[in-house]
Amino acid sequence: MSSIFHDEPEESAVDQDMPEAWPQDDGGTAGQGNPPLVDLRDVTRTVLLPDDEQLHILRGIDLQIRVGDHTAIVGRSGCGKSTLLNILGLLDSPTTGTMAFEGRPVAKLGNNARAKMRGASIGFVFQQFNLLPGRSALENVMTPLMYGTAKEFWQRNKIAMDMLDRVGLAARAATQPHMLSGGEQQRVAIARALVRRPRLILADEPTGALDVETGQAVMDLLDTIATESGAALVTITHDLNVAARARTRYRLDTGVLSMDASAEPDLVAVGA
Repeated sequence: MSSIFHDEPEESAVDQDMPEAWPQDDGGTAGQGNPPLVDLRDVTRTVLLPDDEQLHILRGIDLQIRVGDHTAIVGRSGCGKSTLLNILGLLDSPTTGTMAFEGRPVAKLGNNARAKMRGASIGFVFQQFNLLPGRSALENVMTPLMYGTAKEFWQRNKIAMDMLDRVGLAARAATQPHMLSGGEQQRVAIARALVRRPRLILADEPTGALDVETGQAVMDLLDTIATESGAALVTITHDLNVAARARTRYRLDTGVLSMDASAEPDLVAVGA
C-alpha cells in the first residue's frame, strides 16, 4: 500500500516570517529528547457578555503535547472543549497566559504566519466531516495542497491519490460526498487532514456522527496513521471509549483541565 509519509520532508512553508524560538522550560523534561510541540502555560479564555459581565471559558490551562503523543480531552458539552481546540489549532488566542508551537511564542505571530503554520503543521478532523459538496473525494483531499509548497501544488493529484489509497478509498476517488457512507466520508476527511503530513492532528468528536462499529474502525485508522507519521494526536470527545484509546487523558470541567479523566455517572461510555 502506498503512503506519502516516507517521502523526504520539504522545507516548511512556515520557515519565513517566524519569530525566534521560545527558550525551553518544560518542567524538567528537556533532557528526555522530546520537548513540547505545543506548550500552554496558565492559559485563560474570557469573553465579555453584553451586560459587561465576563464569561470565563478556560481557567489556567497548563498542557504540553509532544510529537507522538495521543492525548484525549474529555468533557461535557459547554465545558470549553471547542475553545481549547481552537487555541491549540491557532484559530483563536488566549486571553492571558502563554502558548508556544514548535518552540515559537504564538503571541508574536502575525495572522499570515499563523495561517502558514496552521496549514503546514496542523490537521483538523471534525464530527460533521465538512467536505465540499459537488467536489469528488479526490478534489476534497487535494484542497489543502492548493495552499502548500510548490512541490505539493504541482504533485497534488498524486499526493492526494496516495492518501486516499492509504485510507482505503482509492477506488472511490471520483465519488462525491453525498454518494459516500458516513464512515467513508470521515475517511475522506481524515485523508484531507493528513495530506500535508501535519505534526499535530486535532480530532473534534471524530466518531460523533458514526455508529459504534464504524466509529471504532475510524479511530483504528486515525491511530494507525498518526503513529505511522509520528504526529501528535489530540482527541476532543465526550465518548469514554474513544478517550480510553489515548495514552494520556484529561478531564475538562467548567474550564479547568485535570489529568486522567475517568468514567462518571453523567459521562457514560457509548455502547456500554
